[in-house]
Amino acid sequence: MKRYNLPAIARNVSGRALLELSRLKAHCLRTLREETVQANDADRVQDADSDASSEVVLETVPNVSPEVSVMGALNSFLDQKLKAFLSNPEARMALLAARRPKISILIAVFNRAAYTLACLESLAAHADEDCEIILVDDGSTDETTGLLARIDNALVISNRENVGFLKACNQAADRATGDWLLFLNNDTQILPGFLSALLRAGESTAHCGAVGGRLILPDGTLQEAGSIIWNDGSCAGYGRGDDPFKPEYSYLREVHYCSGACLMVKKRYFESAGRFDEQYAPAYYEETDLCMKLREMGLQVIYQPAAVLMHYEFGSAPSREQVRRIHVRNMEKFHHKWTHRLNAHPASSEDPLRCREILPAGKKRILVVDDLIPDPALGSGFPRTHLIVRLLADLGHAVTFYPLQFPERREPVTHELQQRGVEVMYAREGAPLDFESFLSSRLHHYDALWISRPHNMEQLGPVLRRLAPDLQLIYDAEALFVVREILKSELDGQAISPEEKHEMIEKEIALMRQADVVVTVSLQEKSVVEKFYSGIVCVLGHCHDLVPTPLSFSERKDILFVGSFLRSPSPNEDAVQYFMDHLYPKIYEATGAGMHIVGTNYLESVRRLENASVRVAGRVDDLFEYYNRCRLFVVPHRYAAGIPLKLIECMTYGLPAIVTPLIAGQLGLDEQAALIGATDADFIAKAVKAYTSETVWKALRAGSLRYVQDHHSPARFKERLNAILSSGDGEAAAYSVGPSAPPSSELAAQPASDKSK
Repeated sequence: MKRYNLPAIARNVSGRALLELSRLKAHCLRTLREETVQANDADRVQDADSDASSEVVLETVPNVSPEVSVMGALNSFLDQKLKAFLSNPEARMALLAARRPKISILIAVFNRAAYTLACLESLAAHADEDCEIILVDDGSTDETTGLLARIDNALVISNRENVGFLKACNQAADRATGDWLLFLNNDTQILPGFLSALLRAGESTAHCGAVGGRLILPDGTLQEAGSIIWNDGSCAGYGRGDDPFKPEYSYLREVHYCSGACLMVKKRYFESAGRFDEQYAPAYYEETDLCMKLREMGLQVIYQPAAVLMHYEFGSAPSREQVRRIHVRNMEKFHHKWTHRLNAHPASSEDPLRCREILPAGKKRILVVDDLIPDPALGSGFPRTHLIVRLLADLGHAVTFYPLQFPERREPVTHELQQRGVEVMYAREGAPLDFESFLSSRLHHYDALWISRPHNMEQLGPVLRRLAPDLQLIYDAEALFVVREILKSELDGQAISPEEKHEMIEKEIALMRQADVVVTVSLQEKSVVEKFYSGIVCVLGHCHDLVPTPLSFSERKDILFVGSFLRSPSPNEDAVQYFMDHLYPKIYEATGAGMHIVGTNYLESVRRLENASVRVAGRVDDLFEYYNRCRLFVVPHRYAAGIPLKLIECMTYGLPAIVTPLIAGQLGLDEQAALIGATDADFIAKAVKAYTSETVWKALRAGSLRYVQDHHSPARFKERLNAILSSGDGEAAAYSVGPSAPPSSELAAQPASDKSK
């Protein structure tokens, strides 16, 4: 099949305008690739690269006039492409055809054949799901009939007379066989990953009725990131005219409706809703009405930012004056029909920011602040932050995450959170992050701020008191850092008096007094905080589903240590060094067990530990194989704060563990859940026993699974999280993470300071 020569066609078209269009598409492709491409999307990366390079050739177009507008140049360019295609008698276009399509792509066409060609080209290049394409030629009088005769693997319905866009769409839906109906304007072009992104949102969202994408106009601005319906029946595309790739337009959310230029609807729901209401014929407001019907049926309309397409708005429409008249008329019909629902919609005078998503009753807008976008692989409390952010979104709250210290976007975690409905802020080229400016632009938007780590609290305290004194402030003390500092000093032989300890604790507790609620990770740390702080203190541990690994005792071997090594000195570095120097040699002598040290590692001191029996693996994205094949997990920490997530994780997989008394106290563990090595000799003896005795091993495995089920189930965690957000009645403070345990240091016995807030 011969293809036409694009550069040759372009020579007679405005160079400046084409250059703008070329750069726009290349930019969209690059940005889309950065935002959405995952490790298994290599083919899409290649598609994006090839598309971008094919457009760049337009930058060399010579001898052209700079006066032509972008839309004028576009129309001329597309007309030339159409002419070249039709003038070649051998030119045809083959579309994807599936026997059992998941998606039926429905395109109503009336004239404007050049737009239709460009739309079909994009589908031919980027359709990445099983689909069928149904085109309705609605009485066209231009080259459309001849063009559609050159298209293979598409169903073409030809109307002798023009019945109008709305009726043509209903007509196409009658012939569709897919589970989903994608109504697509012929003046659109999809980008890579478009169909799969729509389908992913539709099939992963409970009670999803319809999905729309991120629409970009030819001038590079945003047409809409979902749309708002005001109480007078008028509508607004959220973000219209703005940079389409800002973070606030890049996360999945429930909206009032999405533009009919790109709207995918579950076929059975489309039929149940009575299809497009033909009182709106020929067009406009039919998609708004349909989305209202779907929502009245208890279904959701979802905006999917990863589904990106370019829309040459009104490119296939009649004159703008005709559009305006039809629009006004149909808005009146819509308002009359839906007055009973519109009374609950916001007024057009309200801030679009607060109206951009549908927030269920009783849910909150929550701003979460931590050092960086929480990558679980980094450890150091970031797995906990990641878990909290995900579950807050899963519970239906509107969540914004703000990385205070390191604002760079981190992948794939940013995209993953965005696809779970979290607005993730990050710095972009030419657009650095500044918290004070950010909060000033969103005054009175958030109901609560969830913040972690003392240095963040110290930095933001003055800003919050000045700008948002009434904002509910929840301080997540994911670890009492002062405990770690005191224990480390004592290990180093530095004597600290009770008065000095009190002063150190008081400094950290003083930061907590700025908060309305303090969240600790264990009963032990709660007991310490309550000696100094009289406000609400809640306990929130961790959460895991049980995933018992299948290999038996006899099929396993070796010992496992998991932890991140980001800086020196650190609790993880000290623990693994101490284990390798003082404990492992005798364990190896008795068992011959190999050693695996796994976790993000920036330290040469840890890399040097590798030898014939010791493997330093570094970062591993999926630890399942280690939990499945190793026989024993060790947590030999001598100083730490908070609770070690990796220990709970290994217990979730049923891998027996041996820990120090410090760690046992933090989790409230007894020896039914994990062995506790009180001294070096005791640690060695118990490690050898667990490694060599199948009976002991099986009992520990059962005990660890039982502990996680009792104290760290997702249901319990979500219950606690909701209680914390509604705290004030003190309910959340009653929740615990495990059996009560005495504090492992004398910290809890320190004299109480003034507890006034």
